[in-house]
Formats: sequence, structure tokens, C-alpha cells
Amino acid sequence: MQRENWAAILLLLLAGAAAYAHATTTTEEFSRYNVGWNGTSGFAAGEVHDLRNLEPGTTLLILAPDRPFTAGEVEYLRTFLDSGGLLLIADEDGAANPLLADIGSAIRVRQGNLSSLDRDHANPGLFTVRVVGNATLFAGVETVRVNRPATVTGGDPLLETSILTWDDADGDGRPGRTETFGTAVVCASEGNLTVLGDPSLFINAMLAENPKFINNLQPVQIDAAHSRTGTVNPTINTLAWVRETPAATAALTALAILPVAYLFGRKRDA
Repeated sequence: MQRENWAAILLLLLAGAAAYAHATTTTEEFSRYNVGWNGTSGFAAGEVHDLRNLEPGTTLLILAPDRPFTAGEVEYLRTFLDSGGLLLIADEDGAANPLLADIGSAIRVRQGNLSSLDRDHANPGLFTVRVVGNATLFAGVETVRVNRPATVTGGDPLLETSILTWDDADGDGRPGRTETFGTAVVCASEGNLTVLGDPSLFINAMLAENPKFINNLQPVQIDAAHSRTGTVNPTINTLAWVRETPAATAALTALAILPVAYLFGRKRDA
């Protein structure tokens, strides 16, 4: 019976581990809980859930923002920038433009589908851009590989495409009659603010493409309250709440131990 009891416990643990792994992963793009190619589970970063808790002199990343900022949050970001904090906004669809306007920046993200003949992959949307500005983020970096970035206007250019670039409006991967070649800026700065038109630089599949840039960014914290790094999965969100709540963690641990204690208690009584 002892061997059968241990076998049953082992099977329960294996089943629990499999269920936990399934319940705590997602396929949502940019999610920290997505271990696939388009997730950000491999990107080393802390998380900030309240912009009132920003530390002066640190680096904050707003990654693919999908939630509006309140007037109070905008003021927190202004104070953060004025205190020497570095703010990096990575956006490709223009969702960051209202925030940029509210903090008084002239930089804007223009949604598009930049492609280039100056590439070393079959996909024209995956190509190399040149570092043209002086910024700590790109120290020691000459080129950056991007993935269908958006154009960034205003500010001081930091990353620029070659002249063999076009906005592939019809998505056919070829320059058409109405699609003209030209250079485009995909990253620009204003003081301590940097805007990058390619949030995909931080997904798992792209991390190895620009290791020096990723290393320069460290240490960094992500604005988890507004970035698309979270999840709508209720199981994951519940487990995250349990981990952040000591009382809930203790209660769950006790519930997990009770069946094992009961099993061995019965064995001693027998």
C-alpha cells in the first residue's frame, strides 16, 4: 500500500504541474505570460503597476500601450522625466500619440507597414536600420534589425531606414506604382523621452537580433498598467493576485498540504 500511495501522490503532482503549466500560459501578443515567439516572457524587466511609484533616474518602458492615461498619470510621467527618469515608448499603431501630446512632446507615431529592399531575410518587413543619433540606448550599436516598424515623426532622429524603404500599403511585399522609396525615421528622442516605432523588438523571437540594444536598456521596468504585457486570462490573473497577496498564498499552501497530511494520518491510524 505504501508504494501505491506514493504512486498516487506522484501522479497527482504530475497532473497538477501539467494543469498549472497549461493554465499559466497564453498566446496573447506581447504578454509576459506568452512563452511563444510573439510573447515577452524572455525579456528581463520588472513591472510597475502604479505610476506614482516611479523611481527617479530609472528607465520605464511603455510597450504597445492599449489603455488611456489619466491626467494624474500624465503628471507622474512629467515629474519622472523632469527628475532624470528615462521614458521609452514602443508603439506601432499610434495609440501612444494622445499621451505624447499630453506630456507636451512633438513626437508622433504614424501607423504604416514599412518594408525595405535593404534586407537580409526573405521577409521585406524584417530589415536593418542605421543608428543616426547619439543616445545611451544605442551606445556601441551601429544597426538595429526591425520588424515592420512604424514611422516616427518629430524629435531628434535616432534610427533611420535606408532609401530603399517604402510603406507597403497593400501588404504584397513589393513596391507598387503608388508606393515610393525613401528614408524614414523609426525612432526619435526629446530629452529623456524616446519613442520607438517597433514594439516587436521586445518579443521572444526578436531578442537575439539586437542583443546590445537589449543589454543597454537594462535595468528597465515595464508600465504593466498600460502596456500589452498582461493577459485577459482569469486563471493567470487570479494566480498573480495570490502570489502578490501573502494571506492568500498561505491559505492556498495549507489547502495543498491538507490532502497529503490526511493520507499519512490515516496510514498511522491503520
